[in-house]
Amino acid sequence: MSDDISIRQSTVADIPDLVRLRRAMFEAMGFDEPAQLDAVDRAATSYFARTIPADEFIGWLAVTAADIVVASGGVVIDQHPPGPHNLSGKCGYIMNLVTLPAYQRRGVARRIMQAIVAWLADQGIQRAELHATDVGRSLYEELGFVDSNEMSLF
Repeated sequence: MSDDISIRQSTVADIPDLVRLRRAMFEAMGFDEPAQLDAVDRAATSYFARTIPADEFIGWLAVTAADIVVASGGVVIDQHPPGPHNLSGKCGYIMNLVTLPAYQRRGVARRIMQAIVAWLADQGIQRAELHATDVGRSLYEELGFVDSNEMSLF
């Protein structure tokens, strides 16, 4: 674990770092078209500028002692009708968990995920979902996430 790295919630001032890390995440996933990534950067900047002040996107950053942001993660809360397993109907969707390669395998992503899960619990949100990559799957399983029957239509 990296004791020289602190975890904190993001603010509007952190939008450039959130966008930079999100781009790094997409590049690691194989997206390599600069014009497409530039368009995503612009759209994400606009999204974060609107949703962070409205508490619609809650983000966390991992910051070194030298004040360098090296990882991020976030959550949005979806409101569904109440159901037998979730009376509030609220569901946290965890996204954008990314750690720069030089800081991977040091417990940084785990600490961000623990902060997100603790925040969800403090908010009384009983359900959380995420998209697991092969790289992150073991961490999510260790934290109690299980495969579900979710499907997508594009």
